[in-house]
Amino acid sequence: MSAAPLPNRVNIRKAVTRCAKYSGCLGSEQLPQFAALLDPAKPFVDVDVEFGSNEEGQQFAAVEMGARVVLECQRCLQPVHCELRASSRLGLVPGDEQAQQLPADLEPLIAVDEVDLWELAGEELALALPVVAYHPEGECEPPKSGRLDRSDNEERDSTDQASENPFSVLSALLDSGDTKEK
Repeated sequence: MSAAPLPNRVNIRKAVTRCAKYSGCLGSEQLPQFAALLDPAKPFVDVDVEFGSNEEGQQFAAVEMGARVVLECQRCLQPVHCELRASSRLGLVPGDEQAQQLPADLEPLIAVDEVDLWELAGEELALALPVVAYHPEGECEPPKSGRLDRSDNEERDSTDQASENPFSVLSALLDSGDTKEK
């Protein structure tokens, strides 16, 4: 993947006819929604897009994306560097009706005349982000907090329940009602 800038918009008909290949990089200027996530040491997203048509004449765009992002480790709450890679084949269709008729190996990309490659790269990056990020096992520990261990909490809860039963008042009222009736 090259360090040249990726063009923003591409004419679909021309790109498919020429089987055009576009390679380039996008930074935080082109993808401002990911500016805070991009690794300062490598603050760009590498993108390769190849246009063509398959045996059935279906136009497609094959997209490969790579980026290095910094996320928060859900174990230690410290920054963790993640390498992201995504690869997909998108069927270029003008609307929802045609999108439903695409073969299973193509995901729909609804576009009529032009494709916004920056937006496409942003969508691929969003899909490649992990749901949760962790350092590899053994590289970090959960932060120390003032909370008690689970076993300490269970002991405390059982003693609290014995001393502070919210229904003890009702029980006392029912008992006193029973003694009045007798």
